[in-house]
Amino acid sequence: MGELYEERRQEPRFVVAGKYRLQLPKSGEMEGRIIDMSLNGVLLESTINTQAPIGARMPITIEFVGHEPFRGDVVLVRADANQLGVEFYDMDPTNFAALSALIESLRKSGRN
Repeated sequence: MGELYEERRQEPRFVVAGKYRLQLPKSGEMEGRIIDMSLNGVLLESTINTQAPIGARMPITIEFVGHEPFRGDVVLVRADANQLGVEFYDMDPTNFAALSALIESLRKSGRN
């Protein structure tokens, strides 16, 4: 399954030092560290054992020092004991512009 997940990536991923807040369906909120991200999705450090099924949709807030926090909705595509993989599926234009600006700054700095 890991190879399939790798092959699905369409955008370069960047190792970043950010934080996230994820609203889990029916079980509260999870906060933690971002492992890497792209324009399409984020790999998150899993801080609790989530019961969310693959395909679950939930809101996320992402924060980086020096950048405005941005919010969007994600779909869970991978979950194990230590990591959650989510893809963005809905984000308003203002938040998408903030995400795009962050990815562009990472691309220019060569941090992948």
